[in-house]
Amino acid sequence: MAPDAEKTTERDKEGENDNVYELVLPPGIPSKVIIAACKEFNTDVVTAYADVETGLADVTSRDLLAFRADKETIERIREFVIEETRKFINE
Repeated sequence: MAPDAEKTTERDKEGENDNVYELVLPPGIPSKVIIAACKEFNTDVVTAYADVETGLADVTSRDLLAFRADKETIERIREFVIEETRKFINE
């Protein structure tokens, strides 16, 4: 298990992250978009440990990138990432 995931789990047990949300980024989001979101929202990317479906019945655990913030900020980051990714695709 990733070190960040272990720390997150321990903090969650203590109730310290009640108002913290994560936006897990799917593989393939351009780094240009991630960097722009970090600058726009003055935030950092963290590592999130997640189970990912890789086929009809296959599930594998992976370290993925995520933004971690309050709910309102996560919603704004989500919209930003979608919009910027669409722009990137259309370039």
